[in-house]
Amino acid sequence: MPDRDLIRDVFPTPSPSSTSLGFELLALDMTALTTRVRFEGRPEFCNPAGVIQGGYLVAMMDDTIGMLAGMKAGKTKLPSTVDLHTHFLRPVRKGVIEVTARLRNVGRAMLFAEAELFDSRGKEAARSTASLTLNPVLKPAT
Repeated sequence: MPDRDLIRDVFPTPSPSSTSLGFELLALDMTALTTRVRFEGRPEFCNPAGVIQGGYLVAMMDDTIGMLAGMKAGKTKLPSTVDLHTHFLRPVRKGVIEVTARLRNVGRAMLFAEAELFDSRGKEAARSTASLTLNPVLKPAT
């Protein structure tokens, strides 16, 4: 089974937040621990200046990193972002947005990741580094 098909095993249905951002998986390589995701920069994400508000861009990078971390963790651990540091390099207008992410260091309880966000012209517009903790998945209380 290709790596991009594995996502359905870990995430059978997309989260509402991913759906609202227009998440579309383009590539997933679990050997290289990398992924590429397309998002839709919608008009309702824009600020009064006509560019996408930075919080939406950060959410897109966090969503991409979180999905990749979740794929690495599998069904026994739940990654949770502890720290996400972002540099905004240029304004992003509505349209197609792509995010690439990679896991840099994976330990038993923590992992570290990086992401780059590209605007509809393919220009790098933001980059993030993140630290995530890996929490055990507990059975729901009965």
